Amino acid sequence: MEMSGLLSVLLVTSAALLFIANGQSNYDMLTEVDKKHVDMAIRYANKNSEIQKNNPKEHLNFLQVIGQSEINAREFNINLLLKATDCPKASSDSEHKHRPECSFKSRRPYINCVVCSKDFHDSTDPYIDCVLHKDVKKQDDIRYDKCSSLKLGGLTTLALHAEEDLQTGCLGCF
Repeated sequence: MEMSGLLSVLLVTSAALLFIANGQSNYDMLTEVDKKHVDMAIRYANKNSEIQKNNPKEHLNFLQVIGQSEINAREFNINLLLKATDCPKASSDSEHKHRPECSFKSRRPYINCVVCSKDFHDSTDPYIDCVLHKDVKKQDDIRYDKCSSLKLGGLTTLALHAEEDLQTGCLGCF
């Protein structure tokens, strides 16, 4: 009986370590573009006192990307999770980035962040939004408005028309 209890503890401990290590290796596997935007989210979340009102001294670190980042010629969009760690919050702006030496704390809520830019080549001022993961539904409409330029086909060539193209007096004409 004692041996099975020891094995259970060992199994739980190794699973927790694997989970913690997984978040760190996930960051290493990101592209440089993704890392840049993930670090923007980490910087934003760690500086935002509203997100960390319960534990303002803990460093938030990258856990994982939700779905896949979207990159095309015009825009960039990434959705990711952050989580509190055992590291203290950094004191300078340059230290607000992913820190692989930090271990995730259990029983801390996930922070859901989105980073997007409608002009991929000028992503110096992207839209960044971070909220508790449980509150994401409340932000869905705002995030969609800020991060999606392809609403209702507005930017497709089929949806474009000029004033002189409008005709009146015929069926099917606008």
